[in-house]
Amino acid sequence: MPTDERNSLAPSGRLFTRTYLGLLAAQFLAAFNDQAIHASAMFFAINTRTLSEANAITLMPILFYAPWAIFCTLAGYLSDRFSKRNTLVFWKVAEVAICALACLGFWIGTEGEHPATGAWIVLSTVFLMGTHSAFFVPAKYGVMPEIMQPHLLSRGNGMLESLSFLAVILGTVCGGVMSFIFLRREVNIGLVLLGLAILGVLASLFIRRMPAANPTLRFPPYLFGPLIRNLQTLVWSRTLAFAVIGISFFTFIVAFMRATVYMFGESQNPRWDELKTSAIVGTVALGVGLGSPLAGWLSGRKVELGLIPIGAAGMILGCVLAGFTLGYIPGLICCTILIGICTGFYLVPLFTLLQYRAPKSSKGDMIASSNFINVAGAISASLLFWALIASAKSTGLVEKVQQTDDVATGRLKSREFMRGRTVYATIGDVSVGRKPAEDESRLNLPEHLFGDRPAVVPPELHIAPDVSVGDAVKVSHYKLEGVDHYVIRPEGKPIEAHYDSRSLPRFLFLGAALMTLGVLIVLWRRVRDLPGRSLTLIRGLVGPRYILEGLSHVPGDGPVILLIDSNQPDALPAIRAAVDRHVTIFEPKTIDSIQLEQAEKILKRGDVVGVLMSAPAAEALAGTLDGLRIPVRTNGKHLIFADGVSLAAK
Repeated sequence: MPTDERNSLAPSGRLFTRTYLGLLAAQFLAAFNDQAIHASAMFFAINTRTLSEANAITLMPILFYAPWAIFCTLAGYLSDRFSKRNTLVFWKVAEVAICALACLGFWIGTEGEHPATGAWIVLSTVFLMGTHSAFFVPAKYGVMPEIMQPHLLSRGNGMLESLSFLAVILGTVCGGVMSFIFLRREVNIGLVLLGLAILGVLASLFIRRMPAANPTLRFPPYLFGPLIRNLQTLVWSRTLAFAVIGISFFTFIVAFMRATVYMFGESQNPRWDELKTSAIVGTVALGVGLGSPLAGWLSGRKVELGLIPIGAAGMILGCVLAGFTLGYIPGLICCTILIGICTGFYLVPLFTLLQYRAPKSSKGDMIASSNFINVAGAISASLLFWALIASAKSTGLVEKVQQTDDVATGRLKSREFMRGRTVYATIGDVSVGRKPAEDESRLNLPEHLFGDRPAVVPPELHIAPDVSVGDAVKVSHYKLEGVDHYVIRPEGKPIEAHYDSRSLPRFLFLGAALMTLGVLIVLWRRVRDLPGRSLTLIRGLVGPRYILEGLSHVPGDGPVILLIDSNQPDALPAIRAAVDRHVTIFEPKTIDSIQLEQAEKILKRGDVVGVLMSAPAAEALAGTLDGLRIPVRTNGKHLIFADGVSLAAK
């Protein structure tokens, strides 16, 4: 291969290249369409009465995340076997086809006058967009080390995550807003998403051509065999296991927190609509969008693990404060933004570490396998959330409300909707709810998104999903803080219990804080100097910071001996913080058996030993240890690993 061509394929030493900008734009538009289809499909299914509100909210995550588990092995194989650029472009083209199918579903459900058929077609596109993400994400993260040098990965990932979560915010909110604006004209939503998908294809073409990471990779004879092998690699590699544990918990806590916020909206009196709840969910993503680039800047030229304790501590604080500010919405918004910012601090180093330490020939495969674990985390969060809610009701933690069951009995003559919810119904000669004014159901936004409750609050209607106009029904009633609630169910069906769940989100937020603390302790046990790294990072903000060179010489696993040749007092903390593994430094004045035994024990468990070579017995101690020897020296503001010296293993 000619030298010029070889150089064009090498990772760039600049951050904002044409390839990176093309990747950012393609990823932004993909993430936006993911969430916009997710939200608009949910509202479309509710508005066409194809699914109840509760069933639609429950079904969406399953449709979107199931492909991540089903196709994880295939996604990893294709990402490594073929050029990641080709994979990215292919799935951007597939996104155009998916959005066109969504357009068709919206048309069939409205103009075609087959609402249920159209709704299920649109719901199928949520599964297809999940499939798109299952294949797109491993290539997206796997391509980062191929397009930029290691010292740029933290900053590159920070910007990538920031724009991704900004897209999540806009997609989630715009999906809800467009569902309100284009009510009964949802085909316009499909046309908007289709146009954005075409722009995404054009953006992906700016990504430069690159060879496949492993062009000789054979298709696995057993589809899930590589997944099992990759999971074993991820578990046995101390560095990769650290990254995967942290990332899977992130997926877990995001799913748990989203469910908690939806629960909070549903438990309000009166209930919040979907747009209001989505706005609160979006503030978390807004915080991540702010925290991620800041984390990339603070990381500098390395994987800054010191950000993880800071991020986790901020998440714990934000969850605790949110638990005690639920009645004050501006305070809750501030807390959710804080949680998001600190989540960015927590997440960026972990994704960078996974990209940096995954084997070069199987980065996409490893990231796809990590996604499998992430899906398991999301499912676990849903199961835990369901179990906690059920336990709270069965143990009396939330109070069961008393209902009267003599409001009305008869045929359901009519029901009227506003923003997808039943607000008025006629049963025999009795009417319940508030009849919406003409064209009121087409309002774009609530009059007061987060303002005070109006003096006169309309009644709340809860109608069973299996009830249709013409059915024989019975109506029960309960009152909660001055708000009337009417429950419409099929006649003959037993009365369903309802609960005052307003206090429950507080316990869920506090539970999220405790779980975050538990995972922080687990990560702390795997890298025992995490708090020290955070202190070094904070001191570096107001003092001198070293420019790091040659960190790629330090492997992610196996015994390593750092031969440190420096008399600068700040060098040792900087070395510990620079290496993404636990480092124990010895300064032997004399060689003794206790010190030697301690150093050998550290190396055997897979950690790193540093020997300060200016100490009198340094040569003697280093000479007795087995492991990869890497010289480290300082040159002014530069901290240099293995510069000009061949590496040797004793």
